[in-house]
Amino acid sequence: MDLVTVTELHRPRERADVHAALLGGATPLAGGTALHGERHEHLSGLVDLLDLGWPDVEALDDGVEGGAGLRVGATATLRTVLDHPLTAPIRPFLHDAFSCLLASWKIWSRGTWGGNLCAALPAGAGTAAACTLGAVAEIWTPGGSTRMLPATGFVTGPGTTALAPGEVLRALRIPASSLRARYAVRRHSLVPSGRSGSLVTGRLDRDGRLTLVVTAAVPAPEVLVWDRPPTPAEAAEAVRALPHWYSDPQGDPRWRRHVAGVAAAAVVEELVGELVGEPADEVSPGSHGRKESR
Repeated sequence: MDLVTVTELHRPRERADVHAALLGGATPLAGGTALHGERHEHLSGLVDLLDLGWPDVEALDDGVEGGAGLRVGATATLRTVLDHPLTAPIRPFLHDAFSCLLASWKIWSRGTWGGNLCAALPAGAGTAAACTLGAVAEIWTPGGSTRMLPATGFVTGPGTTALAPGEVLRALRIPASSLRARYAVRRHSLVPSGRSGSLVTGRLDRDGRLTLVVTAAVPAPEVLVWDRPPTPAEAAEAVRALPHWYSDPQGDPRWRRHVAGVAAAAVVEELVGELVGEPADEVSPGSHGRKESR
């Protein structure tokens, strides 16, 4: 879709120029798939971030995990992230998560992971992936500093984020421990090729900590954490006890609540089922989940 109201295109080479343009009312541009996907008549200026030359994927010593995590630039495309050698340990999960986007291969080659978060659509599978991986958003602030925000708190509602005026998402930081975890994905939609009505993703860490992330069915990501895996029934009950459910043409809130519970049970069953044959004291099911604050 043409952006007929845009009259200015900023192509900054310095960080200060980015913040100045954003504070002047311009909107960040990376892949542009979200911007061109629907009408944005309020836009008058764009800030092209690609000229800044941010690396796509870098190894990052987080100083805590005793190993190298990843730093994914906000301008890295979905395809680039998937194909990069450093993402090999989590590639199957990323592929399953990104496949939940209503997007063709063309979008995968152009759309960015960071842009998917910033679009803040409830059905943003890039948001689900970042939250499930325990990623931290690296945010540039106008004052020249950098602040860190857990991805679970980045999207605050449909179309809204925690970015303050003049701020820009620089990268996503993925901890080393997340590269060694197990993952599972379950999606529900009213039609096979439609936008996600419910998306539940899960991560099982080596120490037995289990995380469930609910998106698409809720206005903003909901994260549930157990120190030890719950039973499938416990997971379904905990998810269905969430207070807020999204309503739009992609699904009634009651249907979304139901299928999200079905998905939660299936995710837990898949993750815990993979532990058959491993030492019984490594992961033992049964503990109360807690909602992770954003």
